[in-house]
Amino acid sequence: MRSLFDPIPKTDLKLLEAFSKREWQLIPILETTTKTTKKLVVVSNKPFKGYATAWPAYANKFGELAESIPKTLQKSSLVKVRPQVALMLHRAQQILNSNPDTARFQLVLVDGYRRIDVQRKLFVAYKNFLARMHPDIDEHELNDRAQQMVSIAPENLETVKKCPPPHSTGGAVDVVLMEKSDKINMSNMINFGARFDEMMHPKYKDERSFMEFYEGTADNEEVKKNRRVLFNVMTRVGFTNYPYEFWHYDFGNQFHALCTGSKNAKYGFAGSMA
Repeated sequence: MRSLFDPIPKTDLKLLEAFSKREWQLIPILETTTKTTKKLVVVSNKPFKGYATAWPAYANKFGELAESIPKTLQKSSLVKVRPQVALMLHRAQQILNSNPDTARFQLVLVDGYRRIDVQRKLFVAYKNFLARMHPDIDEHELNDRAQQMVSIAPENLETVKKCPPPHSTGGAVDVVLMEKSDKINMSNMINFGARFDEMMHPKYKDERSFMEFYEGTADNEEVKKNRRVLFNVMTRVGFTNYPYEFWHYDFGNQFHALCTGSKNAKYGFAGSMA
C-alpha cells in the first residue's frame, strides 16, 4: 500500500492524450437516464469529528473562477454527491485521522453535483477569459481549450444522456485540505502552491493546477507533500484524479472509467431529464 507521502506517479501520456481527445465521452454508461433525479446525499457543512465536510465554492465565491463571475453562481449552501461517493470521502477522512502526521487535516468538499446551468456559466466565464487572452483564435479552438479545465454543458438532452459533464453525475468532487478548526475557515486551507480553480493566473494561467506541477522540483517541499497527501488518500479509497486539476477526483463516471480502463461507466446524469 502506498504511503500518504509517496510521490505522485507520472501520468501516462496516453491518458493525457485520451483526455485531450475527450475519449471519455465515448464510454457507455450503465445507468439508465430517466425523468427522476438520481439519489444524492448531502455532505454536512459542519465539521463533525471523523467525517469529511463541505463548503460550497460557488455559493461562497471561493476560488479564482468563481471570483471572476459578477454574481454568485448558486444560492444553495448544500453540496450533494452519490451515496457511495460520500462514504468514500468519509473513509478518506478516517485515513487522515489515523495517521499522526495528517490527523490535523480536514477534508473539505467544495463542489460535488453541479446543475447544468451552473456548469454552463462556468464554461462561458472561462471561455470568455481565453477569448480575451487569445483574440486571434477561432470559436472551435476556444471551445477546445476551455474544455481542458471546464467541461462544456451540452444543449442537447440526448448528448447529456450519453456524456454528461462529470460534475453533473454526482460522481465528481472538488476537494481540498484545511487545518482543522471548530468552523470551516478556508483561510486555513493548506498550501497547494496554487489556488483552488486556478486558471487565470497572470503568469501561470492554469499550469500550476496540474497535479504533478511540483513533482521533480528541488523546492516547494511543503507543497509537494500536501499534494501527495491529497492524491494518495483520495486514490487509496478508490477515486481517480483528473491530472489537470489537483483538486478534482472522480468515481463511477466516465472520467473514472477512462482512468481505470473500464469498458463502462456506472453513473450517468444525476439530474432530471423532464
